[in-house]
Amino acid sequence: MLDLFLFAAVALACAPILRSLLSRYRKGAEGVSGQPVSEVKCVEKEYAGPPPFIPSPTPFPSLTAETISSHEARDHLFANKTIRHPYFQTMAHQPMSPEHWIEPDHRYLSDLKYKKELVEVQGKVVCDALPCIVEACGEMMDLLSDWLVKRYPGMFQWEAGATGKRLHNLATDTRLSLVDETTQEPKVGIEALKVVSQLVQDDFLIAFPSEANDGSWITAGGLVCFPGFYLLSDKIGLSLHDTHNPVPQFNEKLLKSVERSLTRLQPSAPIERTSWEIVEPEDDLFWAPMAGPLPTRQGRNGAVAKPMRACHESGRSEDACSSEDPSKLLLRLDHQTFVKMPKSGAVFFGVHPMRRPLSSLAETPLLPALLLNIHRDGPQDLMVYKGAPSYEKSVIPYLEKLNQGQLDSGMIKADEVEQAGRLFRERKR
Repeated sequence: MLDLFLFAAVALACAPILRSLLSRYRKGAEGVSGQPVSEVKCVEKEYAGPPPFIPSPTPFPSLTAETISSHEARDHLFANKTIRHPYFQTMAHQPMSPEHWIEPDHRYLSDLKYKKELVEVQGKVVCDALPCIVEACGEMMDLLSDWLVKRYPGMFQWEAGATGKRLHNLATDTRLSLVDETTQEPKVGIEALKVVSQLVQDDFLIAFPSEANDGSWITAGGLVCFPGFYLLSDKIGLSLHDTHNPVPQFNEKLLKSVERSLTRLQPSAPIERTSWEIVEPEDDLFWAPMAGPLPTRQGRNGAVAKPMRACHESGRSEDACSSEDPSKLLLRLDHQTFVKMPKSGAVFFGVHPMRRPLSSLAETPLLPALLLNIHRDGPQDLMVYKGAPSYEKSVIPYLEKLNQGQLDSGMIKADEVEQAGRLFRERKR
């Protein structure tokens, strides 16, 4: 009897709680507004659009059509840990400032003139796109054009054209339509890349996630007029692994890290690096004589390269070191940028080749010593890849001469030579 009384007391005490729970249960079954569950629709999350792109750059109005031929870009000897000792294979990338995506220099007009000729003569050897990046090329054209107008208002201006928006390149006095005259739609694919080729010195190799969905990436196309040692037509459609097969230590040491970096890369946070090599004074950006004769086999996309200069036929002569003036050889510094498109997710790998004669190194403390140390101590496979065996007989004695000149003048001290790598980094800061 006592048990029954206790049970009844507990039931009476809990009744309000039970009624509340039952009421909440019924509302949940019917829907918040009381309608049957079958009529309840999930709230659709509004699409917020693509992630933000590179922040707008600070305008640089002093760079104009009149000043471009004497303009010097940032010195990439010091920008991105370019020349290092000990020398080893590393990505060595840095966060990129919004102002540093495109850096025209005094060779702007001549580089664009040669690039235009290469696009016309070489066709898909230098400019092509797989179907997966056709839209990405148009996206890149639009974003780059807008960036250039904001960064260099003295060189690029928007105009209204008969078929829509046009971009006026004041340096070349060229008006470029971003719209296809036939379809009246924005340009995409190769046509968009051709517009880009008339705007900047930079090449762009385009990486895109592989269909394997395993974190790997492919070389999906690009605008690559100034590679020096390879052809776009031989790389298009390859995985990054196969694209970099000729590069010593890349697949073993860097591939996975690079692919992770591309996957994680945010459109608003691009990265950059700078590489270097020594090339002939002929300054053929398309195909360096040190790479040998220009390959004329059919590429992966069916395109065949066409020799345009005598050095394309012959390559570098075997006895070049005995007759050349090493002071006129060039130190080529490639400013490399990694920028992800916010909508398509394609990564545009930009390369702007900047060149200076080796004679100019005499004015840079410790640089001749640093290059000497790299050539003497650097991994053999990397130095062969850079073409060092083809020029060392002339360049090494010349670098020794420059180094001795800096010692004799008091520009550097003898005990600094062995530590040139560390001291060079410290001096540049």
